[in-house]
Amino acid sequence: MDEFSCGRLQKAKKLTFILVLAILVVFTYFVFIDKTNIIIGLKNIVTSPSTLITDFLVIGGLGATFLNAFSLFIFNFILVKSFKLKISGLVLAAFFTVFGFSFFGKNIFNVLPIYLGGIMYAKFEHLDFKTVLPTIMFTSALAPFISAMAFSTGTFEDAYLLAMVLGIIIGFIATPLAKKMLSFHEGFNLYNLGFTGGLLGAVITSILKAYDFNIEPQKLISTKYHLVLLITCSMVFFLMILVGFYINNNSFKGYKKLLKCDGLKSDFTEKYGYGLSFINMGINGFLSIAFILLVGETLSGPLLAGILTIVGFSAFGKHPLNITPILFGVWLAGITTGVDKFVLVLSALFGTAMAPISGVYGPIWGVVAGWLHMSVVRNIGVVHGGLNLYNNGFSAGIVAGVLLPIIRTFSDRKNKFKNKYFLKRQELYKNFYSEEDLD
Repeated sequence: MDEFSCGRLQKAKKLTFILVLAILVVFTYFVFIDKTNIIIGLKNIVTSPSTLITDFLVIGGLGATFLNAFSLFIFNFILVKSFKLKISGLVLAAFFTVFGFSFFGKNIFNVLPIYLGGIMYAKFEHLDFKTVLPTIMFTSALAPFISAMAFSTGTFEDAYLLAMVLGIIIGFIATPLAKKMLSFHEGFNLYNLGFTGGLLGAVITSILKAYDFNIEPQKLISTKYHLVLLITCSMVFFLMILVGFYINNNSFKGYKKLLKCDGLKSDFTEKYGYGLSFINMGINGFLSIAFILLVGETLSGPLLAGILTIVGFSAFGKHPLNITPILFGVWLAGITTGVDKFVLVLSALFGTAMAPISGVYGPIWGVVAGWLHMSVVRNIGVVHGGLNLYNNGFSAGIVAGVLLPIIRTFSDRKNKFKNKYFLKRQELYKNFYSEEDLD
């Protein structure tokens, strides 16, 4: 567990600061040689409709995209600090998910109305905003609705006013909806807001289409910054493992126990501490990169979002043993149906939302879940018009909800057979010893 005695916490912070500074220096060098105008790039990002799939690295360049991502990260960090929210596994998952999707879909412009809606909901229900903040952070999955409405129709002033109203409504109703939708997949889909956002997005999209609001699909994917992203991510994940190792008293002790966890409603920071959680986050980050490289795909903004989402949820349910069956299942479905490598990798990374299925019911069912996910996710995006960034979370919720009763039908039958076998054996032993007594 975590070891913070004798000033080790301050030493850990200093170590982290020095290593982060080194990473920033390396990254600044990459931005400098890229020679793209950051201001113009940021403007392009903010004014983009942001529908799936819009890689901000294409329309904004390297410097502007990372500036956008860090702006959202700092914005959420300030909120967490201001409301004194504990850094739990779920909060870490929310941080990294929002940060990841800042590379395609989210910017400071289109998430603000949703946060305002969340504040209004908290006031309406007389709740402390920090209790709903993680949910609102995830709800920014529907941020493209704001951008699409603001920059696709009418004059900017009227369109943005309507977009603001829509964003506030989304933020207001997301929390009660998310609580209700959780029962459908029982927590076996870690991306509950993806499932909630998919259903809510389908309703909103249907209304918009009824009033002749057309949503133009996008497919902008960067191939230019593979090496930069690979080097930067590798340095960050190595940093996580190193800091986690130091916090865990200079050891990996306890990590085997973490790997045995099923991942269902599991906050690793509470169960195993921050040290092991950081180690797990770094290892899963390298595992994600390895999968991409083995498939032969190029790192891009959307794939970086998939990697960072896995890393975030590695503090809240995911570890190598329960995500590998999902990755294999999606890969198996992809190569047998001739799916584009980018779609395969993106679906596999986000499909790990169903890690608890393989954790609770075993790797075979994890492979089945991944295989089903590949088929569903390719066809479900049309329902919300590409305006729910967590499309894979929507698919994962559907697959988990459908698959769970089937799994339990077989597992119940197996348990009944085992119980029947043990009862017969118990009765046989009883009769055997009764005959010996008679002799």
